[in-house]
Amino acid sequence: MKKPAVWIAAAAVAIALSALLWRTVISPPPYIEITPLSYSDYASWSVIPKEQPAPVWTDGWAVDVFLVNEASGLKAHSGKGLDKREQRARLQGRLLEDGLSVVGPVYAPMFRTDAIGDDLSRAFESYLKQHNRGRAFIIASDTALPPSLLAFLDTEPDLNERFGGFYRLSPAKGSVALVETGDATAKPLTSYCGAHLVDDGTCVVDVGTARQGGYKVLAENSGLGAAPVTPFVDWLKANAAPMAEPLGDLEEVEIVDIRKPGDTDERRTKKKKKKRN
Repeated sequence: MKKPAVWIAAAAVAIALSALLWRTVISPPPYIEITPLSYSDYASWSVIPKEQPAPVWTDGWAVDVFLVNEASGLKAHSGKGLDKREQRARLQGRLLEDGLSVVGPVYAPMFRTDAIGDDLSRAFESYLKQHNRGRAFIIASDTALPPSLLAFLDTEPDLNERFGGFYRLSPAKGSVALVETGDATAKPLTSYCGAHLVDDGTCVVDVGTARQGGYKVLAENSGLGAAPVTPFVDWLKANAAPMAEPLGDLEEVEIVDIRKPGDTDERRTKKKKKKRN
């Protein structure tokens, strides 16, 4: 009597598994369209400082980290799936921030996986305009950087002077390519660094990572050290002039007609008439 019940239960499980396999592997639903992120909104960043760091014109040279984290890429079949991706991006970003904070404040934008070039270039531009305030910076990444982001380092001489190089986050030295493979027009990373970084061998620094609870963290022997950017800051102090504080928009000035007591418009009109006569 028990065998038919077992067969029925087994058949029901098989049908459920077949339906799940069909929905998730064989014929999954299409990816949902994600609205372009607005990087003036802090919710579009997986990591961003709670308080804005001091600008270079008040506290002198310091270094930020602009983090491109593969886990911050957003792509999902449903709204619920997208929420899970965002939550994972924020947790992964904070874990990497723990290790990179020895460099300085960390900024890690989320981005649409299918529009990584557009999103990261907009995020970087937003970082420069709203958050950087003349500070030096490095770019840390565990994935290939789009040309649209690297182009900023090519076109802004002042920006290039403040750029402290790339941190390549990977479990094994050189195992991650920071430029898109197969692109014949891609320039070497050294072309984006100042000569002093290339000469010192610090244009591209390999930073070791490890897995912890399914997430990526900096390894104990990451090679980063306790004060990794001190030589770069020393170079900036000796060779680069900090940005001056922007004046901001000029306010409209109201011109006031200052007159002596009794000097009215009526009296001035009478004087003009007498001169004509």
